[in-house]
Amino acid sequence: MSTLNPKILAVPQGQDACGIYRIVNPAQLMQLADMPVTVMPSHDFGPAGLYDVAYTQRMATEKSLIAMKGIKDRTGIKLIVDFDDLVWDYQGYGLPEYNIAKTRIDTKGNREALLKYGNDVFDKVTCTNEYLKKAISEFVDPKKIYVLPNRLPVKEWLFDTATSIPADDIFFFAGSITHYDPVNKKPGDFSNGWVNYLKNKKVAVMGKAPYFVNNPVAEYPYCHLNSYAHNFYNYARRSKFIIAPLADNIFNKCKSPLKLLECAAVGRVCLCSDFEDSPYRELAHEYQKVPVDATAQTIEYIVERAKKHYGEILQHQYDVLKDYWLDNHIEEYKQILK
Repeated sequence: MSTLNPKILAVPQGQDACGIYRIVNPAQLMQLADMPVTVMPSHDFGPAGLYDVAYTQRMATEKSLIAMKGIKDRTGIKLIVDFDDLVWDYQGYGLPEYNIAKTRIDTKGNREALLKYGNDVFDKVTCTNEYLKKAISEFVDPKKIYVLPNRLPVKEWLFDTATSIPADDIFFFAGSITHYDPVNKKPGDFSNGWVNYLKNKKVAVMGKAPYFVNNPVAEYPYCHLNSYAHNFYNYARRSKFIIAPLADNIFNKCKSPLKLLECAAVGRVCLCSDFEDSPYRELAHEYQKVPVDATAQTIEYIVERAKKHYGEILQHQYDVLKDYWLDNHIEEYKQILK
């Protein structure tokens, strides 16, 4: 394999959010930087014999690991796998009960498979944060693990952030229903404080409104990530605050502060949950943090304070985002993929 200019096969797990953010966007920018990168459809390792390195994601099932071992033995290709979520049991904890993905991800089986095959099959691993790196270190040598935070490509997220702020207090939520259980009525990442606070507030959502939101002012349709940035900008700009609630659990500690970055790009203040090892703790302004155990009254106080310091928080968010433009970090990806 040429270490100077390896031929890279980029294979996303899916053409949805994580696949595009974690694999497709970096691969496209590396192509612009004259790296020989080919992006394949999901799960397609057919041309592996023509490449030096495969870059894929969330390979955790025994079936996929055994299949990949066979591909490596047959072709000699090196494998780099990315994880942006905890999809195996860690410290006795898997996916939260309220997360509907729990029904289709065997986290216990994944853990057993990764412990058995992970270190041998994976030549390198990339992940979103240090907490997730610690979890991966149970089955992969830490020297093989690299933290690559979620970042935003300039061509999709460099918006005008200077327009006026809406007068009405409208709260926008753009998370999927993995954040709460609409069937069994579990608020999930929405704490009791958030549930009680939002009952009588103006709330807009992308997708269907959570069951505890009374009379949402808007329910914008979900969209593919190819059009997400543009739609998020248009929808979010009609609200004053974007909310990013997370429960205090191991699964969420492995997540990234992506919503904070997206809010910075569209010029709206993000109100984000705060707890030990929260993905937002180190990056968020103190006045936008909502303690995970905050009551509705405390949230009311935080919102009023945030309104008074809105411009200051916006500037802080944008200062953070300056370090998270994907285009400025392609060399980092190139070094790991060599």
